[in-house]
Amino acid sequence: MEGYGRTWETWDVPGFLNLFSDDVVYVAHPTRETVVGRAALERYVRKEAAEQGDVQVTMGSPLVEGDRVVAEFWVTARTAAGESGTIMGCLIAHLEADGRASRFREYWFDVEGHHGPFAGWGS
Repeated sequence: MEGYGRTWETWDVPGFLNLFSDDVVYVAHPTRETVVGRAALERYVRKEAAEQGDVQVTMGSPLVEGDRVVAEFWVTARTAAGESGTIMGCLIAHLEADGRASRFREYWFDVEGHHGPFAGWGS
């Protein structure tokens, strides 16, 4: 989870891609899109970097059970146009033996402006 948050915050696309298996199925919010494979994931992440701009990412404490991990994330963003927003959500991942995610889902809310986490968030 630390690597996920760090590579998101710095838009380290190669580092981000290394967190996922070659045949990853990445569901980027059920109403947005599903990408399959690292090449499609790279296109998705580059698009998100352009849309989100500068971000500050905070990851909650992950819950791990066997090969599954769940964690909350809280992100404040400032676009190139100067718009600010907050993205708060949760991810669910299935990890392979090598630690890379092969199935990954996110659910989130977008809110205008910067907002801090609520009491008890991320734990």
